Amino acid sequence: MADFLQAFNLTIGNEGGYVNDSNDSGGETYCGISRKNFPNWPGWAIVDAHQLKHGNTLPELLPHVQDFYKENFWDKMNGDDLTNQVLAANTFDYGVKDGIKTSIKSTQTALGIPATGIMDELTIQTING
Repeated sequence: MADFLQAFNLTIGNEGGYVNDSNDSGGETYCGISRKNFPNWPGWAIVDAHQLKHGNTLPELLPHVQDFYKENFWDKMNGDDLTNQVLAANTFDYGVKDGIKTSIKSTQTALGIPATGIMDELTIQTING
């Protein structure tokens, strides 16, 4: 089984801390979590209480961030069913940046199997093979 925390640590290194860039379509984000797209994320209450500035992070938010990425990305791509850590981590990271379906389609295309955008049994078996 691929390790979520290894994949998460790779991805979170690219996502940074707090950002509120008016030129970014995602708007206000914390560790890549966009308030626009995920307004009900529990971490926003903590962010708001601290009035963070650009780049700041809060160690107490790490468990919330990990839970968010596991639930909204890793679990939806069946990461625990994969044994190839490199492919699992890359598919996860790409899914966070460009969407799960896009990421899975790209992985399927690279593997030479039908690009459905669904982490189905054929995709899992091919990755694990």
